[in-house]
Amino acid sequence: MLSLVNAGQIISLPEFVDLLITIGYKALIFSLVVITGWVIGRLVGALVGKIVAKTGVDPIMRKTAIGRSVIRAGLTTADFFKAIAKWSIYAVSVLLAFKAIDVPAINGPVESVLAFLPNLIGGIIMLVVGAIIADVAGDLIKKGAAPEHREAFYLDMIANLVKVILYFIVITLVMSQLGMDVTILYTVAQAFAWGVAIFMGVTVGIVVGWFLKDKLKEFFSS
Repeated sequence: MLSLVNAGQIISLPEFVDLLITIGYKALIFSLVVITGWVIGRLVGALVGKIVAKTGVDPIMRKTAIGRSVIRAGLTTADFFKAIAKWSIYAVSVLLAFKAIDVPAINGPVESVLAFLPNLIGGIIMLVVGAIIADVAGDLIKKGAAPEHREAFYLDMIANLVKVILYFIVITLVMSQLGMDVTILYTVAQAFAWGVAIFMGVTVGIVVGWFLKDKLKEFFSS
């Protein structure tokens, strides 16, 4: 009977043929899963891009820091979300392909990445949506009053402070979504919240006093 020597071990020809068949079968399965993921990724990406384009999110995104970064990269908002959807599916398909061929040496790491991937995708979505909300909220405060009122009541500073607070909340939520320990951030947030509450109370008092100053003058002079 014919035999082959491999790594100091004698392998018979039937065993070698079986090994080749197994490798070929697993290579075929790997290729089919990756190709299927590639097709699904392109279809889903195109669908997400069309949905985003039709919802009119682009003008809002252009006013945000993330949106401006996307534009500088030469992408539209639809292209940005299309790429996120498409490459997420590509990554999942490759991981599923590795899992499908059942190689013991990589099964553990692949399963760990697959388990973590939903948290990562959720964190990215939370970061993008949260950043948009933070920027839009800050712009609404700035544009909600006349320029002279904005300067008199420090509305630009308040708007920037609101952005910082919302970004802090978003980052904390994203880190928690990714499974990171955010205990120290909660402690910092509590101290920061007290400081903001005091600042906002003083600001509100100044604003109310500004609007009531004429009436108070009339009241005390009568």
